[in-house]
Amino acid sequence: MSIPAVLLVLLLVLLFGYWPGQNVTASALVVALGLLLSGGVGIFTGARGPGWAIYVLIALAMGLLLAMPDPWRGLALVSGPVMAIGYSMGREIAFLRAGMREKFSPTTWIVAGESISDVNAAKRSALARLGEWKSLSDGRFLVILGHRRFEAWGDASEGYVVHVIDDERDVSTMRVLTRVPHQNGEIPVALDKQGLVGWVPRSVNVPTSVAEQALDGFFETQGAKALAGWEWEGGPQAQELRFL
Repeated sequence: MSIPAVLLVLLLVLLFGYWPGQNVTASALVVALGLLLSGGVGIFTGARGPGWAIYVLIALAMGLLLAMPDPWRGLALVSGPVMAIGYSMGREIAFLRAGMREKFSPTTWIVAGESISDVNAAKRSALARLGEWKSLSDGRFLVILGHRRFEAWGDASEGYVVHVIDDERDVSTMRVLTRVPHQNGEIPVALDKQGLVGWVPRSVNVPTSVAEQALDGFFETQGAKALAGWEWEGGPQAQELRFL
């Protein structure tokens, strides 16, 4: 949420700092409506899309403004980044809402939305489902015990981005599994079926076999178990690499 918020502030400073004073009302209206509409699209379509909805909305808004007289015509290009920022913020809100809806139990395991009381049965189910999981169609893979979480984004063929969270109420307890030594460069990760792609450090691309070891360790320790050749890193990067 912080990144789109900073971009919005910068855009507002540029817009209202350099735009002629008589157009302040029109600018404020375009910004407010743009954020409201695009934010609503982001919230209701969710973090997995469909992504085409925001593109259609941006095209309609720009076309409408271009067809109007000044000062509205001059704000057509402004509406695009405003709506992109609003959509990103809406997606973040959808992400938070999805996390708040997850079931909570200090004694029952939640494996991909299924409640399982017996730890051995929960482990068997989780390991079996992770191997055939596809985040683009099924969403983020989650195993939950109370406020502790194991999360993975990806699939068996491309690898996973794996997180463990000791307490979902405290974002500082989030860690991402990273290869040691680190591998240079970034690789693309598909974020939705419409072609949205994110770029992640190569070191956080976790093979299925290692993701399964991390998952097994989560059942054993209810946290981030040490794995040979890998380490659990926290901080801002761990938070930025968390996908829905």
